[in-house]
Order: sequence, then C-alpha cells, then structure tokens
Amino acid sequence: MQSNEPPRKTPGERATIHDVARLANVSPATVSKVLRGLGAVKAESVARIHAAVRELGFRVDPLAANLRRSRRSIVGLIVPDFRNPFFGSMVAHFERLAEGSGYRLVTVSSAEKTEREAAQTEALLDWRVAGMIVVPTDGRPAAEASLLDQKVATILLDRVPDETGFDRVSVNNVEASAAVIRELVARGHRRILLGPSSLDLTNMRDRVNGAMAAAQQAGIADDVEVLLCGPDVASAMTAMASRFDKGRLPTAIFTLYSPATLAALREVERRGLVMPRDLSVVGFDDIEWMQVTHPPIAAVIQPVQAIAEVAWAQLMQRLAEPGEAPRTVEVACELDLRGSVAGPRA
Repeated sequence: MQSNEPPRKTPGERATIHDVARLANVSPATVSKVLRGLGAVKAESVARIHAAVRELGFRVDPLAANLRRSRRSIVGLIVPDFRNPFFGSMVAHFERLAEGSGYRLVTVSSAEKTEREAAQTEALLDWRVAGMIVVPTDGRPAAEASLLDQKVATILLDRVPDETGFDRVSVNNVEASAAVIRELVARGHRRILLGPSSLDLTNMRDRVNGAMAAAQQAGIADDVEVLLCGPDVASAMTAMASRFDKGRLPTAIFTLYSPATLAALREVERRGLVMPRDLSVVGFDDIEWMQVTHPPIAAVIQPVQAIAEVAWAQLMQRLAEPGEAPRTVEVACELDLRGSVAGPRA
C-alpha cells in the first residue's frame, strides 16, 4: 500500500506525477490516464487524484510529455523588437494561430543584436522546438548553422536574404516602394527624401531600390535623397532633426519604417510646418495613430495578419513535408494615400 502522506519538497521544487500518485494512493499510470482524459477510472480515484493535484500544485511538464510522445509542440518565434508595433501585432497573430493548431508559442526578442539572436536561437533549440519563425537581425539567421545541423523547420520572415536554405515570407517591398514614388511624381514632386533605418537590412535595401528604380524611370533620381535614420525612435529623431537643420527641405518624405515616420512628424510640428501644404509625408507601415492625426498619414499597409497566416501555413507544410524544396512567398502591400499627401507648393 502506498503512503498517502504529502511528499516533502524543498522550496521551489516541482511536484511530479509520482508525488500525485503517492498522495492519491493510486499508480502513476492511473494519474496519467486521468490527466489525459483516457481510460475508465473509478470516480473516487478520480476525485482523489484531482484533490492531490490541487494540494501539490502539480502542473504537467510539456517538454517531458513531448519527449515521451516523441512529439514536439513548441514553436519558437524571434522578433527584433517588442516595442515596434508591427512586430507586436505579428506576435498576437502568431499566438492565435499556434493555439488554433495545438502548439505553444515561445516568443523572444533579439533586441536588434546579432549575438543576442544567436543566443536566443540556441536557447529555443534546447527546448526541442518543433519549428522556428525568425525575423533576422541583419537578413540571415544568426544561428544558421545550428538550425541547419538540427534540421529544424524554419521560416525566415520580413528581413529575408536573397539566397538561403530556409522558407521565406516577406512583402513586396520593391514594388510597394516604387508605387509610392510614382504617386508622388504624379502629384508633381521631384525632391523626395527616403528614410530607411539601415541599408544593411534586406527589406530596407529592397524599399530603397524600388523607390530609386521608380525615380530613375521618372527622371528624378538625382533629386532623391537617402537619409539613414538608425534602428530606433531616438536615432531617427536625431537624424531627421539634423537633416531639417540643413534647410532646402524636400517637398515629400517617404519614411521606410515607423520610427522614421514619427521622427519626421516631430520635426514638422517643431518647425511650424503644415502637411501637406509645406511637406507631404508617406510612411511604410500603418500604425493606428497614423489614421487619427490631422491630417491622417498616408501609408504603405503591410497586411500583418495575412503575413502571419502565410508564414504559419508554410511552417505547418514544412513540418508535414520536411523534404520539400524551400519556398519564397511575397505578400502584397496596399497603399493608402491619406490627407498628408498633396502636390508641392509652387
């Protein structure tokens, strides 16, 4: 007969299924059946097991359960910055998709640092994740060798390299940016400022390349200026303030990420300028506040939900068919020209 005395645990020590079985005076196999809802177990035994679970604060260890069943149910997600609304929205959509597919999502941030991305990747791999979704810090996954060696299903998102052995999901950065320049040119703009974060990032390079290609086609490439704004709001504000200080402002600014949009609007306000009379502004990424400013800010809208759904579907396909060739998918953006865009003043 087993003892039904509560086991003595040191502070912080986790109760095991054997502790529950001993307290409920049943076998560990019976506890496992009850917790998984399997098999016919006497009602009195079920009641004792649930009482023991409550008393001990027992929780199922998902990692151990995965190993016993030879099934992995954790998906790792690495994003560059939780403070960026684009990535915050993306995480929310992936959480919903994971729950609907029976997976647990573990999300971490690389804080825009390659070495941190590598460390976060290795830590997630230690959890024996089923798959990974990675927004790389600089276009390639920082722990690429480990992901390939361990044959972990991996989707690269947003900042994707030109060549890779992984599946890739991004938006049509080149065409979306070219469309903005065509619209500005059609309204009479020639002097245009582009505001990317860094040309080291593949999505930023694609946006600049698309914009410059359209400018070249319109014959205004020499009048298009590229201002590198850095990784965050602080660096973008410094860069934008410095550019405004130089004078001879462009007639339109196309910011290629949301911190630069915020920085441009700050300078417009500080210097008493009026949009779109004095300056037209278009941002790449549509943040909620951009729709309620006066005037509302024109934006290239990245369909975050569609991006997440495409990436998740690719991950599920990769898990089901690991031998398939890597796929690349581009999701189309939408351009919403709101009140912040008009023709330049004569």
